[in-house]
Amino acid sequence: MFQSCVRFIRRNGFKSVLCHLVEVYIGFLFRYLPGVEGLFLRALLSRMLFVSCGKSLLIYPDVYMVFCHKISAGDRVSINAGTHIDAQGGLKLGSCVMIGPNCVLVSAGHGHQRTDIPMVEQPFELREIVIEDDVWIGANVVVLPGVRIGRGSIIAAGAVVVKDVAPYGVYGGIPAKLLKDR
Repeated sequence: MFQSCVRFIRRNGFKSVLCHLVEVYIGFLFRYLPGVEGLFLRALLSRMLFVSCGKSLLIYPDVYMVFCHKISAGDRVSINAGTHIDAQGGLKLGSCVMIGPNCVLVSAGHGHQRTDIPMVEQPFELREIVIEDDVWIGANVVVLPGVRIGRGSIIAAGAVVVKDVAPYGVYGGIPAKLLKDR
């Protein structure tokens, strides 16, 4: 256990680890602050932790976020209840982005290229997720590391986005494919 903690500190830096510990504590507050006061406090905490944050950020209860110090958000962003965000590789949210309930956005993955060592000992692959302006992500969507979702796109409920999404398209399925243009 101690060795894995040391590896984590070496990989991410002490400042990042300290921010992560604070975020775990604040993450508890993100999840369990009810009512209008909770919405206000979650938005206030996000403004303090995010790289940058626009106007009218709305984070519903029961949202779990880690590595908040690697998230930037534009104006009028809403993140619905039950969403899990791991921004270890970075996350950029444009303006007017709507993220539905129970979504998962993960910007880090386990390396698996080498077969001579276990996957758990291979380095993480950190790749930023970029969600451009005016995007609607439906309920239960999974977005994997390194994906760019183009401006004006809609991701249908239950989709798994594994590669870049072109602007102004409606995507759905596993893996997500273009269903039609807007």
